[in-house]
Amino acid sequence: MKLLLTDGDAASRRRTRDILEREGYQVCEAEDGKTATELLSHAGGPRLLVLDLMNPAVDGAALCRFVRNQYGRPYVYIILLASNETQYPLACGLQAGADDHLRKPFDLSELKARLAAGRRILALEDKLLHEARHDSLTQLPNRKVFLERVEACVSKARQQRGYNFAVLVLDIDRFKNINASLGNVAGDELMIQLSRRLAGSIRLRDPNRR
Repeated sequence: MKLLLTDGDAASRRRTRDILEREGYQVCEAEDGKTATELLSHAGGPRLLVLDLMNPAVDGAALCRFVRNQYGRPYVYIILLASNETQYPLACGLQAGADDHLRKPFDLSELKARLAAGRRILALEDKLLHEARHDSLTQLPNRKVFLERVEACVSKARQQRGYNFAVLVLDIDRFKNINASLGNVAGDELMIQLSRRLAGSIRLRDPNRR
């Protein structure tokens, strides 16, 4: 999993990075808040953040607000690092959207445990989001997703001349007879197998078109 690490102390940052990489994290480093903001602006960015509260240029609280204002992206779990000497209230960072915090100097085993907790929360969020947007039986995108995609296609067709799209409707002949003669379990299994075949036969994007 991608992880963004910011720490004003370069030696401490490198030491933490090396340990986390050995734990299997793909660590992106940022020496200041401005660099971190640039890294977080791109799609597919890190979803685990370990941010120094006193980042130069853009502090940790401002980074938290920046992340939380990026609507539409998957949830990001944020851990703030704060030294005992800082006069900046840690509560400001938590109010800005941080999920957890550690005091510097911190114990690396505690950081790893808190990151593991963050990963569990992200996994749960992903599971809930998937369930909200997919049919529980077939695991295909549900009506909500269908309507969103049709709306997006209609909007694009209005804005882009020459853009065409089609809606294909499929039906299963005499499906009620399957349930009536073989039972609902057999009907469910038929739906699952048909869904898998449909999903496996669809090319999501034509590589020859731009």
